[in-house]
Amino acid sequence: MNEPVVPIQDNRRAAALNDLLQAIAHSTGAATEWWNFSRYAQLGDRTPTEAWHAGDHKAVEQLVMEWHAVSEAAAERHRNDPEFMAMILEKSNVLRTA
Repeated sequence: MNEPVVPIQDNRRAAALNDLLQAIAHSTGAATEWWNFSRYAQLGDRTPTEAWHAGDHKAVEQLVMEWHAVSEAAAERHRNDPEFMAMILEKSNVLRTA
């Protein structure tokens, strides 16, 4: 059951989720699309906005936290892969000199 939460806390929780979304890869502004246009089975085939407004905050938070954990684990694997890091550095140098 969802606990009652005052609206200011809801706004802060949503803002914190937006911060995580930007850390995951939505820094291009696609977080708005994620909130409003993507449906997820974990949310009962609702958008995060629909689930959030229905009071299902924990399910939305869980979805973002799981996504963030997967993203961080992938980033850590890449950071520890010397071949991958060399390829990124090479591509970065090519872009810088272009």
